[in-house]
Amino acid sequence: MRLVVSPLKSPYVLDNSVISTLHKANALARVLDFWPGQWLIPLEVRTEAAAWKAEGHRVSTVLDDLYARRIITFVAIDPRAEGALFAQISRTLGQGESATIAIACRRQFGAALDDYTARRACERLVPQVPWLASEEVLLCAVNEGHLTRNEARAIWAATNIHDPRRQVL
Repeated sequence: MRLVVSPLKSPYVLDNSVISTLHKANALARVLDFWPGQWLIPLEVRTEAAAWKAEGHRVSTVLDDLYARRIITFVAIDPRAEGALFAQISRTLGQGESATIAIACRRQFGAALDDYTARRACERLVPQVPWLASEEVLLCAVNEGHLTRNEARAIWAATNIHDPRRQVL
């Protein structure tokens, strides 16, 4: 059974996939603002976001602003607590996903990620790491009254993700 926790109830560690999805929709700062102080971004994810050729500088600027306003916190892997799990997960996933999952697991937080393989990795861990995909973050915003359903649908449409299994209803 999959665990889901609202971003208001538990901190979430953000992967670059969610950052880039919300950025493409021009909604990264707007959505993360709904839950100040509940978002952690591993340094590996920050590096991946900055390396995005077309948008890295703009994403970095948004993240730096969110950090200055204490909406997000940048975090480093603790080698003693998270290093072994990070190394294990890194065999099959990228650095950002691995850092996101290792930090979320060891610190008992949720993970916000869109990569299917990364989400399955969260479910195989004991204890499982609760995760949210980008569209579920938007649905949390709707359920908590931050966005209307139409606003969430418009943001989702702007991501240009056309997977029928991933929708904001």
